[in-house]
Order: sequence, then C-alpha cells, then structure tokens
Amino acid sequence: MEDLDRLVAAARAGDAAARERLVHEYLPLVYNVVGRALDGHADVDDVVQDTMVRALRGLGGLYDPARFRPWLIAIAMNQVRRRWRTQRERPVLALDDAAARAMDPVPDFAETTIARLGLTGQRREVAAATRWLDGSDRELLALWWQEAAGLLTRAELAEAAGLPARHAAVRVKRMKERLDTGRMIVRALAAEPACAGLAAVTGPWDGVPAPLWRKRIARHVRDCRACRGRRKGLVPAEALLAGLALVPLVPAVAGTAPRELVAAASSLPDLPADVSGGALGGPGGSGGHGLRPPGGGRTVAALGAAAVLALAAVTVIAWPDEPERAVAVPPVPDASRATTAAPSRRPAPKASKPTPRETPRRTRPPAAGPNPEADVIRLVNVQRVRRGCAPLRADRRLTAAARRHSADMAGRGYFGHTGPGGPGPGERIDATGFRWSAWAENIAKGQRSASAVTTSWMESPGHRSNIVNCRFSRAGVGRAAGPGGPYWTQVFAAPR
Repeated sequence: MEDLDRLVAAARAGDAAARERLVHEYLPLVYNVVGRALDGHADVDDVVQDTMVRALRGLGGLYDPARFRPWLIAIAMNQVRRRWRTQRERPVLALDDAAARAMDPVPDFAETTIARLGLTGQRREVAAATRWLDGSDRELLALWWQEAAGLLTRAELAEAAGLPARHAAVRVKRMKERLDTGRMIVRALAAEPACAGLAAVTGPWDGVPAPLWRKRIARHVRDCRACRGRRKGLVPAEALLAGLALVPLVPAVAGTAPRELVAAASSLPDLPADVSGGALGGPGGSGGHGLRPPGGGRTVAALGAAAVLALAAVTVIAWPDEPERAVAVPPVPDASRATTAAPSRRPAPKASKPTPRETPRRTRPPAAGPNPEADVIRLVNVQRVRRGCAPLRADRRLTAAARRHSADMAGRGYFGHTGPGGPGPGERIDATGFRWSAWAENIAKGQRSASAVTTSWMESPGHRSNIVNCRFSRAGVGRAAGPGGPYWTQVFAAPR
C-alpha cells in the first residue's frame, strides 16, 4: 500500500514515468471490469480509454492515494453506465437483410475469458453462465469477479458500486443465485446424452441467451429430474475464481497503451476532484467516444481482443450477387503464425486423411469413429437437431474445398480465409463445381480434437450462427497438421 501511495503521489505531481506505471499496472483491471460489465461490446475500448484518461486528469483532486483503486473502478462503472444511457438515446436504425449480414459481431467477454485463460470444467461453466445475466447483474458481476479472484476487497466493491456495505452483500447474494441458475442452464444444454424434454423446450431457440429463454430453460431444469440431478458436484463460484488471473491483454498493449494514454491525458485540461460523474470533454465530445490515442489510432480493446488463443476462428458468409463479407473480426497473427513454413504445392494433406470419395453422403449424422472430420459434422448435427434444424449432409466437393484450405494454411503458415494471393472461400467452392445459393465458412487453429473445435465454434456467436443456420444443408470439414495447429476449416452451403 505504501508503494501505491508513493506511486499515486508521484503521478499526481506530474511524473510521466509514474503515470505510465500506474496505467500499466491498472489497465488490465479496468479492462476486465469494463469488458465483463459490457459483455465485450464494441464500445469497451472507448470506455477503457475514457476511464484511464479521466483518472489521470483527475489525480490532482485525489487527496487520499489509498483510495485510488476503488476510485478508479468507480470511474469505470460510471463510464459503463454512461455508455448504456448513450446507447438507449441513439436512434434505432432499420436494417435490411444485406446490411444486417454485413455487421461485425463482437466476441462476448465470456468467450474471451474462456479462450485467454484456457478455462476448463466448472470454471468454463461459470464463464459461460455469465451470458445469462441481465445488465445490472453483469455490472455487479464485473466487480464481484475481481473480489472473488482476490483483486478487490468487499469494501472496495461496495465503494465502486456506490452501495452501502450491507446492501452490497444482499445484491451480491442475489447475483450469485442467478449465476448458479445460469450454470445449471449451461450444464443442462451441454449434457450428453441430451435431455429429450429440454430439446423440445429449446426447439425454437436461436441459441442466443435471453431473459425469456433463461426463464423457460430454468423452469425445465427445476422440474426435470435428470436435469436437476446435474447440480451434483457444483462447486461454489467463488471457490473456482479464487486466485484466478485477470484476462490478459495483448503484450503490445502493455508497452504502448500506457504511453499513448498518458500523452492523451496530458493534452487535455485537468478535471476537478470528483471525475466519476462528469462528462469527458476534449476531442471526442461529451461522451468521449471520439477520443483515440495519438499516433496510429489503435484502441485498447481492439488490441486486447485480438489476442490469439485456442478460439481463433473467423466467419465469412456470402449470398448470391453480393460481395463476400466478413462477419467476425479476424484475430491478429501470433508468434506461431509468424513462423512461416515452406510453401506447400500439395492441394491437400498427405495420407491418413480420408479422400473425398470416403466422405459419407447420408441424411443422418455419421457415427463416431477415428475420422475427426466426420466427427465434427456429427457433433455439429447434434447441435442443429437440438435447435430444430435438419442435419447437415457431408458433401465431397465441400470437403475437398475445406481440406484444400486447411492444408494451404498449414503448409504456408498463415491463418485466414484467403491466403497470400488467394483464392477466397467462394472461389474454392466454385472450383469444386458445387453450385450454391448461399455459403459460409468457419476456421480455427490449435484445437486438438473434433469435440474441442466444435465447442469453440459453438461458444462464439458468429460461428454458432453458421452452425445452426437451418438454410444450410451441405457441409465439408478439413483438418491438417501444421505449426501451431491443427488447422480446421468448416464449409457450409445451400445448393442452388
């Protein structure tokens, strides 16, 4: 605490090095709180930047350095609430189907947490269950998660939330009960074999967590003996989160963002002592959403959300007579992608992989076996049937296109839908002779099994929407070994 007091005092006195160190040490905490409160919304980067800039500008009025941490988090929470108010006041634009398809969905923070921390088992269930919380509970969760991890005290939580200690305890208790309900929903939906009654309840569900579906699924779980029995062995969430690390930022952020944010704060006038409730002035307007760090325009969350881990996948969808559109943000290459292997002239992986002739053409999902590509289609079809879609049928031409792309990524050491010099997904499908009316493609890297890659795709909204799109009836999957791999490609199509 004495070190923090000295650091805050030096930063308050204008020491640039102290200010950079303060940002470096507390930027991850602010990113985690804001990211979880906004569920990974696209505005996370603006809110994180605004919070840090406001804190730097208001340091002169912070007379008790020991209060820096709850004071900083209180600023973050007020910025989160301001963002929600601004969102509600924005006009609602009617989008046609083409415009809606062109929009880029942002991975939610549950997905980011699972991927970057490599969560498994019940920790993974807890992270996935946060999707079922309402906005007010999610804000409190953002603080309580850090308390459970040992990064905030209960007194700091209450102060940051603006609640008396007694009220904070009641609110946390209720939020944890709703989180446990979400955990049971996640566990019931993932159960194997699937509950027939639950499948009937969720038949019309689009796979997106919502209050109405939380109520319906939770009611079934309470009334169903099989689903209710899955509560056995449920470990308290705080025990699972104790000592859990913060979701890390991309390494580049730690080196560049502190300097950029300190420079941005230095270019603006100081704020009065209480900066938690006022509007941020300067170049971005009252909301501060136009503010960007000087020199390049990179934003904190844009860099942070680009970390490449187990869930590194991109989705592309195209429709007839329209250009191809990416509907998920491509990840930034990591070190393994930077290690470029010698170019491969082979259109597909060698041996051990079944040939297109061996890909079954049947109306039912293929049985489990040693073929991971067929296993992906089998597992995907389980998810489709649960949501009322017909099973996909493996198509030898789409399989050839998928294998060709996975082999090319592995052979040339890149990760993306279009390799250096092309071709793109649509061109690969066209080259096989398949005549389509619509197509989509998911890719991934690093998952070791069909189950792992399917789970990763299902936990990503953009990729899941392709998997459970009832319009698609044909599919092909390709897997290839390579640096940082395996590499996976999943192609969907509707025939013309």
